[in-house]
Amino acid sequence: MSAVRLMTEADVEGAARVQAASFRDLDKREGLPVTEMTDAVWQRLFGRLRHFLTNDPAGSWVATEDDRVIGCALALRRESLWGLSLLVVDPASQSAGAGRKLLDASLTYAEGCRHAVILSSSDPRAMRSYATSGFALHPQVHGVGTPDRASLPALHGRVRDGSADDATFADDIDRAVRGAAHGPDHLRMATDCPMFVIDDVDGRGYAYLRPDGEVATLAATDDESATALLWRCLAHADETGVAATVEHVNAAQQWAITLSYRARLKVAPSGPVFWRGRTPPPSYLPSGVYL
Repeated sequence: MSAVRLMTEADVEGAARVQAASFRDLDKREGLPVTEMTDAVWQRLFGRLRHFLTNDPAGSWVATEDDRVIGCALALRRESLWGLSLLVVDPASQSAGAGRKLLDASLTYAEGCRHAVILSSSDPRAMRSYATSGFALHPQVHGVGTPDRASLPALHGRVRDGSADDATFADDIDRAVRGAAHGPDHLRMATDCPMFVIDDVDGRGYAYLRPDGEVATLAATDDESATALLWRCLAHADETGVAATVEHVNAAQQWAITLSYRARLKVAPSGPVFWRGRTPPPSYLPSGVYL
């Protein structure tokens, strides 16, 4: 029988190993390439867990069995927004109730929040848990591939490079677009990822691109600015010789779907997003980690 409690620093390594095992198992079941667990990947997992322990200790949970970590859930609160960043259970312990206990514990951290969001995998068990917890399901697609830069629109100098100095600006965009700032998450993302910014009379916004070519998050005050930021991310991925990945695109983001097809990315269904208290923001691609 599993027990659920708040995570401590002593649980970080065990939680990271459960996350790695869970994601590798899901990749195998879906026929996707399995991530090689290099030192850099392990450090990224440890860093994510410690970021939540520092900023959201009341949203960081583990499930244990015989004093061994078999599951982990990470939830954040940013102003009026709650988000579930991670919910994993060791493959050998799945379907025995630990995931439901972790979700219920995480949701206690959402009390008083106006909005809540969960980015789900395509695992039917996870989708059912979220749909039966008061969340509305919104189907999503993702795009992957080498961008056809010749087919992309001109930027006309609108996009500049950003940095951690733009965190306050980005928080203002967040409040306007998704209803809550990212706060400390911006400093983390700006440290790990190239950042791009638009700030002119026609619109405002920002985007982060992971070194592996995945758009980490994007928020803008209008679809045209969002399109320009996504174009710059795709171009940067091509410039650095990596395939581009555009994740977490739903029907509210037709601008991202149109640009992904225009760039000749391979667009396919992916796991859904669940929102409670609102519908998906239109000029916004959420972060898989920081939502």
